[in-house]
Amino acid sequence: MLKFRDIILGKKDDSPDSSQKKGDAKQGEDSLSPVAAEQVKILMELYQEVPCNPKSGDLEKRIKNIVKSLQGSSLLESIRETFSDEQVKEWKEQSQKEFDEMGKLNRARMESLIEVADEGMRQVVYESIFIFDVNPSDQPNLDITYKKGVDPETGKPMIHRDRYHVFCENAMHGIDGIDRWLPEQSKREGEGNWMAHLQEQFGELVNDFGKSEKPIVQTLSTIGSLGGIGHKPDSDVDAQVIFGTEPRYEHNWTDADFFIALAFKIISSAYDRYLLQFPEEKREQLKQKVKDQMIEEHGEALSPEQQKIIDIIFPSTYTLLMRKTCRALISKMEPGKQMQFFWSQIPLILRKLPEGDLYRNALILFFPFLKNIPARKLQGSCFPNSVTSMDANAALGRLIIFYRDRVLGQRVVMKLLEEPAKAAGVEPAKFPPAQQRQVLMEHLKKNPSRGKVVQQFLEHVSESYRWEVAQDADEWHTDVGQQVGLDQQMLEVIQSIPLKDQARKGFLKRMVDLVNARVEQEAIRNEAAYEPGTSRKIYYAEEYELAKYPAQEAHYFVNILRKQRAGQHTPFLVSPEGSMAYSNMLNDLLLNPATLLCGLSPMPFSLPEEVKILSNIGVFPDWEVTQHREHQGDEEPDPRAAAENQETFKLRNLPNWGNYAPSREVFLTYVIPIFLRESEKISHRNLPKALLNTWWIEMLTCDEDTPELTSLTKLLIFPNDRAFIKKEMTGPYVDIIKSMEEEFPQLVRDPWWIKFTEMLMRFQDPEVQKEMLFCFAQHIRASDVIDLDTTSGEPIYLDKNSSWRFKAVHRFYTKFYAEEGPRIDLMKFSQGRDDVAQEKETVLKKLFLNSMKNTERRLIQIGNQNTINRMSQYITQVTKNNEEKERVEKILTKPLDKLMDRMLIVDMSVVDKAQTEAELNVIEKRQIAQIQDDRRKVGELSTSITKHYGEKLQAELNKEVVEKIIFQSRVPLAGDPLENVIFKYHFEKNFNRRPFQVPLPISKSLCIPRNVILLEFEPKKEKWKFKAMISKKAGGSGGNQLEMFQSNLVEGVTRCVFSKYIGFDARAMTSFQKNAVSSRSVVASNPVTADDLQNLAGDIKSFCKPIRVSSTELLENIYYLYDVMIVCNVDRPLGCAAIVRTNFDEQFVFTFDLNKTPTIEKDPGLASTKNQPMHTFYQRFNSLPARKLYWEAFNKLNLPMSEEQPPKLKIWVNPGSFNLNVTPKYQRVYLNGIAENLWKPEHVWKEPADDAKFALIKDFDEIGKQAITDYQQNHE
Repeated sequence: MLKFRDIILGKKDDSPDSSQKKGDAKQGEDSLSPVAAEQVKILMELYQEVPCNPKSGDLEKRIKNIVKSLQGSSLLESIRETFSDEQVKEWKEQSQKEFDEMGKLNRARMESLIEVADEGMRQVVYESIFIFDVNPSDQPNLDITYKKGVDPETGKPMIHRDRYHVFCENAMHGIDGIDRWLPEQSKREGEGNWMAHLQEQFGELVNDFGKSEKPIVQTLSTIGSLGGIGHKPDSDVDAQVIFGTEPRYEHNWTDADFFIALAFKIISSAYDRYLLQFPEEKREQLKQKVKDQMIEEHGEALSPEQQKIIDIIFPSTYTLLMRKTCRALISKMEPGKQMQFFWSQIPLILRKLPEGDLYRNALILFFPFLKNIPARKLQGSCFPNSVTSMDANAALGRLIIFYRDRVLGQRVVMKLLEEPAKAAGVEPAKFPPAQQRQVLMEHLKKNPSRGKVVQQFLEHVSESYRWEVAQDADEWHTDVGQQVGLDQQMLEVIQSIPLKDQARKGFLKRMVDLVNARVEQEAIRNEAAYEPGTSRKIYYAEEYELAKYPAQEAHYFVNILRKQRAGQHTPFLVSPEGSMAYSNMLNDLLLNPATLLCGLSPMPFSLPEEVKILSNIGVFPDWEVTQHREHQGDEEPDPRAAAENQETFKLRNLPNWGNYAPSREVFLTYVIPIFLRESEKISHRNLPKALLNTWWIEMLTCDEDTPELTSLTKLLIFPNDRAFIKKEMTGPYVDIIKSMEEEFPQLVRDPWWIKFTEMLMRFQDPEVQKEMLFCFAQHIRASDVIDLDTTSGEPIYLDKNSSWRFKAVHRFYTKFYAEEGPRIDLMKFSQGRDDVAQEKETVLKKLFLNSMKNTERRLIQIGNQNTINRMSQYITQVTKNNEEKERVEKILTKPLDKLMDRMLIVDMSVVDKAQTEAELNVIEKRQIAQIQDDRRKVGELSTSITKHYGEKLQAELNKEVVEKIIFQSRVPLAGDPLENVIFKYHFEKNFNRRPFQVPLPISKSLCIPRNVILLEFEPKKEKWKFKAMISKKAGGSGGNQLEMFQSNLVEGVTRCVFSKYIGFDARAMTSFQKNAVSSRSVVASNPVTADDLQNLAGDIKSFCKPIRVSSTELLENIYYLYDVMIVCNVDRPLGCAAIVRTNFDEQFVFTFDLNKTPTIEKDPGLASTKNQPMHTFYQRFNSLPARKLYWEAFNKLNLPMSEEQPPKLKIWVNPGSFNLNVTPKYQRVYLNGIAENLWKPEHVWKEPADDAKFALIKDFDEIGKQAITDYQQNHE
């Protein structure tokens, strides 16, 4: 077979294979292979996407001729030629070892997961695999039946059925390897068999299980701690559903495939550029038009907020619809303008692809308008570097052209030619080309920077000439250097440049980009066909599993593999759990180390990216990798069962998950966005976890200077690469870690354990190590193994039948907390003691700030060093002094250190907005002030530098250039600028608790229900002690009661509800107990029973349903009062407390006292004096002074209102305050109904006027009875 270079040189293939192929082609001249037929089909579709292409005539014949003429594989062979046999052999050995380890690792982790999971979690795992493998559109629904209520006629329980439309039309499904990772215990016959469970649940649907012909789901993987030492019995099942939408090519690419890729690249780029030519306003109009069309077709299943961002939710659908819209607009242009537009785009692609000359004839057939382009113009515009070989003379000519066009520019050239042209009696533009080159050659020889020009030219050759030509530069570059007058030192520099390697890299980069262009466009088409259906399937699958297994809380997160690999994760705008802050770091921290529940292992992470991409097109057709099953102990595998003991895959058929971690340069740009995103966990009961994440980022930023980042994924596969093992570190911590890993080998398969042990040994600060242990203890919930019956925090008795995870946590506690002091502190924190928690919160927040400051300081230092390096280069060019770096460093180090003490976190688009008449909000005004201050400081420093060099060295520095160097040398911030700014704002605003804000635990490990909450009055403070009931020995001198905190009753109950200290279901039911009080205090003697408080807690929970924070509202800082629950007569008689929440899920409690309102005279008309207290309360509650008291207290919160989203209101009145003649069942309905009739929702968000009147009501009883009637009609 001819190689690409031979074809270009015009050689003929005289091999026997070639003759045979020619004979076969003659026999079936009009017949096409299935691959070629598919190529014709794709090109026919692409041809239609160019409006100016003629649609009549012999179109199909022309396309077939293109395909037939390109059935060779010259380009593929040229790619193969770039890889040496030795290199490929080394990669194969390395990847085989890694791939085998990945298989063993995942099987072991899945076995651990199934072992430590409870039955419900295992069933969720099994059913999740089933649901995402099958999708019978003829049976779309799954039902859940349950008993609720009693039939009044028969007295039997009533059966209800909820239906979930799980199997949606055009939803991605199908898994290659449904049970690949499941342990044998799940497959054995009998109890626990997974297929038996699925058969019982789904009946005949199981017949289609595992039979998908075109599986799209690459894997389901768990994220978080499932299966590891941090696995908790009440852990949520968070699973990534990873879809592979990229085409898998079963054939080796021919030249026709590369031409298809080129056509994809030209057409998609043309439409992208067409859209960019419009003004922003016009683009927004087109965008809205496309979105409206999408909403009409797919918006029914989306919420109004989701419809606003439908283009982000269904990005591929949007891309194709926008392209269709642009095509329609181009079609309305005059034919000549259409051709001119597409012609203007083609050279932009081909100039960067010298191999495109192979397709010159095919391009003319595919784009017929190219026939009208003069050959010379076509050559110069599209194929300027199309040469088959290049010697020293030819290279010298190309160097002069490069010098003319790329270095000097037309204006300078014309200036140079003025004098010789005048002497020749012609205009400069008409000066003969040969003489022009001679003038330019002489100018180049005299240029002091000629060495740099030659270097740039050689780089240009390696990037812009065919590899076959560029790799021969070693043969002529010395001759070229000598002819332009380079000295020996510069010649040695040029000779040291690895030109052949650069040429190889340039060629491979072009080929990878070309392959990716096609793969991406075909993937977009695949995704657009499935996006809406898949979105619905994910939604209903989650709803179904949540309803069926509420305790496990299954959540599914969608990832498209090509986007995941590129770090394009779900943005915060689409999901509050998403963010653009992490990019590829999220892959290495969370996604790549996840446990695969099913599906395929990814390609080995260590393989170069070009190898992974090019393997898909057949560059390495025979490359296989194998995974072997581990055997117990020293058991030798049975050779007769080889098929069962190993599984072999073609490399090209495996999914590409990308590399281990991004480069350090890329990582540094994401450091601050990650810190800001993690800071959000501080106010959401996750401070220890946030610190464990940010310490890792600090370690990578401040403790490493190597180009390659420490990769958590790599350490998980190769745990012996951890620093303390490679460096042979010693010490008590090392001994504990090694002994635990020897006793529990599952630990080295747990990414959280790997991460913890690596950090613990690399941080040298004892305080950080101490708190790192504490944070990890919270992560693994070490409180599970602390015996609260002791006063010294002794571990509980360890049952020999406990799971490995429980034993490992027990061992962690006994070894790392062997000393009594730290052990008691951890015990007290685990008991939920408020004083200990507050002290620990202060310490951890300080460490978080220190970690962030350390990291920022390091980023600023890197930016300052970049400034010094670049400034040295600039000043050297101006002063012609090659020894400037030391002087620049001495002059600039201190001023640069003073220039910034914190990273500038702003959205620069606010500068453009400030120049318009648009009003700026508070956050935008703050950014403008920061930007202006920063520019002022940089301006002053630039002035100082230019002045210094002007006065001392008479060097004229350009102040604007100096400023540009300072700004561009800083480490930039990646992610979404608006997201960064908003998270910074909320970080600063919410880092410390605000007045009246409900204190919540700093760790989710404390958010567990207490069996009993005991209330005891504290007369000195007139507060209630909220105590948890533990066993009799637990509290030491305090008996069986452990004080958690002190507060008023309403605030305390509210705190318990939102802290999840109260259980409301049969699994964990919390009861209240209230000690008898001897004090005569009105607070203590207020008639509130334990049952009243139990009911209050239940009503708080039912009214204050979980808030899903709107990403749009958070990013736009739309902040408002969400709901209000007013609780009356609980803290004290006539005392009211308001439980207030915002749309950002913040909770506040404030009080107002109706005792401060005017006394209401007794009503002699009441039928009974027992109704008098109730009448007096409601008259005072309904008064204007009462409302004014509410508003006086509420205004201290400084919470804005939203008329579009007015707050909900609930009022709860303590029934113990009145002697009611109402059935106990309806007493709260009766009392609350009266209160809510008096105070409408608008009363809590619209302050009453000073002269507002509220009518006196004579008969509150009538209102209460009506409330009972309404309740019976609506709820019973």
